[in-house]
This record gives sequence, C-alpha cells and structure tokens, in this order.
Amino acid sequence: MTRPGFWREAGVALTLSVAGGLAWSALSWILSPAAAMRWVIAILGIIYAVLQLRAFDTRVGRMLAVGLWIALNIALFAFNPPLTAWLLAQAAAIWALRCWAFHAGIFSAIADAVLGLFAAAAGVVVIHATHSVFLALWSFFLLQALFVLIPDALRSTPPASTPDNADRFDRARRSAEAALQRLANRH
Repeated sequence: MTRPGFWREAGVALTLSVAGGLAWSALSWILSPAAAMRWVIAILGIIYAVLQLRAFDTRVGRMLAVGLWIALNIALFAFNPPLTAWLLAQAAAIWALRCWAFHAGIFSAIADAVLGLFAAAAGVVVIHATHSVFLALWSFFLLQALFVLIPDALRSTPPASTPDNADRFDRARRSAEAALQRLANRH
C-alpha cells in the first residue's frame, strides 16, 4: 500500500477549498448561507472520500465506503444538526475511512483522530474569525493533509517470527501431514 504524499494532499486541499468557496458563493444566492454551507460540506466530504479511496491500493470495500458516506449525508440532511455537528460528522467519517485504508495500528489511528479534531476546530475558529469559507476549508483540509506525516513507528506491526514460533509451526505442520497420511492409509 502506498500512502499519498503531502504535496498531493496539499493540492487536494487547495482544490477543494477553492471549489468549496466558489460553490458556497453560488449556492448562497439560491439558499440560505447555512443551507449552502451544509451542501458544500456534504459535497466536499464525498469528493474527499473518493479522492482518498483512489489513493488506496485495494478495490475491496470502495463502493461500501462511498455508500456509507452517502448514507451519512442523507442522515445529516434528515436530522439537520448544527453546522458544527456536520463538520464533526464529516471529520469522523474521514478518520474512519483513513483508519480502514491507511492505518495499521491503534496509535496511528488515535493520532489521526486528534489530527481530525484539530482540523475541525481550526475550520470552526477560522470561519468565526474571518468569515471566509475558503480560508476555513483551506485550514480544515490542509490540517487533514498532515495525516501522511504520521510516522510509521506509530503503526503496530505483527510480532516477528521467532525461531520458537517457527519451530512450533513446523511441528504442527508435520503433525498435520502425518495425521492426513494415516487417514489416507486407512482407506
């Protein structure tokens, strides 16, 4: 599995931020600013998920992940929680997707969860301080891009095969082969 690089993720952050800012400007002419922001968050969330899945090597579960993301957005539209809850739900979905796709251990998953919370907090702080959708999205996605810098040392690795484990495996294999041979000789 190859993890995406930081510059790719920074490019994705910039692209999504510009697209989100433009989409919010266009949608806020038609909808209320809060409704426009909900649509932008939902659309950018699913686009980000698809881009993350494209960086993941396997094809298994991609459609399920996209389906779950769509179900999350439908539930958010149905229950219509506050905007902060929308952002936290999307950040949690991003975290869950990356845990499934990129993280091998609990410590790297925890580090990514903390990163996601910081990204969501930065997005909320920036939108309140600047009233700029572009800057809020840029802050959120740029901090999300830092997940590629979570060191490999935080990933849990399977225990190395010790000579004792290898010997036990060989003995078990020989025992199983002998049992199969005895069964084959009986018939």
